[in-house]
Amino acid sequence: MLGAPISSRQAKAGNLPKRRAFPLFGADGVSSVAYAPDEIILTVLIAGQMALAYSPWVGLGVATILMLVIGTYRYNIQRVGEKGDFALVQKNLGTGFAVLLGAAMMVDFVLTVAVSLSSATQYLESLLPALYSHQRLVACSLIAVVTLVCLRGINFMFRVAHWPTYIFLLLLGGTLVFGLAADMAGTLGTAVSADYEIAQSTSPEELATGVGLLVLLLRVFASGSVAMTGVNTISNATRAFARPRPRNAALTLMLMGSVTSLLLVGVLYLTWRTGAIFVLDPAQTLRVDGQNVSSDFHQTSLLLQISDTVFAAHWVTVLLGVSTVGVLVVAAMTAFTGFPMLATVLAHRQYLPVYLSARDSTALYGNGVLVLGLSSMVLVGVVGPDVHTLVQMYIVGAFTAMLLTQVSVLKNSWLAQRITPDTKKRRLIWRDLIITSIGVLASGTVLMVIILTKFTHGAWFSMLLILFLLGLMMKINKHYQRVDRQLALPQTEAELAEARALPSRVHALIYVERVRKPVLRAVSYARATRPSSIEALVVNIDEERTRQNIDAWQQLGLPLDLTVLDAPYRNPVDAVMDYVHRSRQKSPRDVLVIYLPEYVVSRWWEGIFHRRTVHRLKAQLRHEPGVVVASVPWQI
Repeated sequence: MLGAPISSRQAKAGNLPKRRAFPLFGADGVSSVAYAPDEIILTVLIAGQMALAYSPWVGLGVATILMLVIGTYRYNIQRVGEKGDFALVQKNLGTGFAVLLGAAMMVDFVLTVAVSLSSATQYLESLLPALYSHQRLVACSLIAVVTLVCLRGINFMFRVAHWPTYIFLLLLGGTLVFGLAADMAGTLGTAVSADYEIAQSTSPEELATGVGLLVLLLRVFASGSVAMTGVNTISNATRAFARPRPRNAALTLMLMGSVTSLLLVGVLYLTWRTGAIFVLDPAQTLRVDGQNVSSDFHQTSLLLQISDTVFAAHWVTVLLGVSTVGVLVVAAMTAFTGFPMLATVLAHRQYLPVYLSARDSTALYGNGVLVLGLSSMVLVGVVGPDVHTLVQMYIVGAFTAMLLTQVSVLKNSWLAQRITPDTKKRRLIWRDLIITSIGVLASGTVLMVIILTKFTHGAWFSMLLILFLLGLMMKINKHYQRVDRQLALPQTEAELAEARALPSRVHALIYVERVRKPVLRAVSYARATRPSSIEALVVNIDEERTRQNIDAWQQLGLPLDLTVLDAPYRNPVDAVMDYVHRSRQKSPRDVLVIYLPEYVVSRWWEGIFHRRTVHRLKAQLRHEPGVVVASVPWQI
């Protein structure tokens, strides 16, 4: 079910051609066309249906910024290659900003899964209206299924990811081509939702002042900027491409940006021409046939509305809806490839628990996949599969990571031109420097607009979560540093001599629950080590059982004493621990080796029928200084 283990040699191999890498790593950006137009339109419609004419221009502005950012990232990929954004930011801005980048990207990956599969849930509801009352369950089930699929490993995802993406591009591209042709011929109809009435929440007087219009357009732009969230996915997956990896990754990034831009502008244009609408709260703002709609009124996504308008056959819309669900699932898979790799980098640098390191997982990235799946499921379970709310959280983490990366590229370029004597090469660096500066300005402006216009709509949660993860990772790093300092080898000869000094004496204690074969084995092992003294301990809980143990011990004729410990509260662990403490106080420089005979059963359920006293005692003794625990197993 989970696939075969992946060897280190297989993990290092990266040979994906562009035609296979684009469907997986480019799906994050391409799939945003499934929900970005909805976000733009529902914000535009605050000013009424007449404001639909602004939507294509907003899409064009988003596409322009997207291509500027991609220009910066192309330089990043060419210069940094397979190291990724974290290594770039750490080198140029320092560890603190690199950890901030890691926190922002982790939030970005979690929300990529949540947004993509919540949007997929909406499309499934449009195809199967019976699912409408089970949104949360459907979304969480999708996350669970994708998590299980991604546990099969990256190679498995590479084999299945290209079909949904290419089918989606074929169907949506065909829809846009037929729609634009019908619009040019004057035969394009209107969408069903074009006849709906919308309660305008912004008055015409406010828009006429110019300030209200500017604020509205900024909010619309901030909502549409979610289409740019897939840029850093390819940048951090360069090592998965075939050689030359940086060049192939850069070309794939440019292809992803171009396709996303064309699809976004095309969908928004046809939305305007068909009059299709999508509002945030239908029960409050929508009227159908002069009547307010009910709270359970289901809106159809813009892609499906456009398809129904362009084609008379509803089966084409069904195919487009199914392919959209497929590409959204693939987009979630991109997060399941990026998150574990990022977690491995952070765990290797001791900013995350070591179990997130790929080296500790049989399935290579299994632990990271499980953490991402559970985190996304918890988020959707708490917030719900509300795409609009999740998108407001999504864009903050994505643009924080993009801005930090671009500032790092800018600093790297500035330092490079200072140490490059060749005039021709300096001109090329200055060209890249100018492009990067434009990208930094664009990303910084977009991030500020997002924070100012979307802070109360959910951006605050992402900012708080990023800061929380940043503080948590710093705490984890301090813990590992403290452990490293305590475990470091001595540096001076005096400290080294003290560390190598032998203990004064070694005393052996043997815990006796019942005098049987396991105890004899423990006695043999203890005597073989030739300690300074050997002593057996039995705890008096039952008088008759204690007398039987004493008699059996005397019959064996062993050359060591049997000490009986009193347990007034019938707790053998406390009795042994009290005896150990007293022994340590008498001779603090001595070492106690405590031999614990224990049964090892062949089946898990057989452990139910045996006491856990030895396991409890072992857990307590591990915290005692100067005590060595020797487990003596007896296989039953």
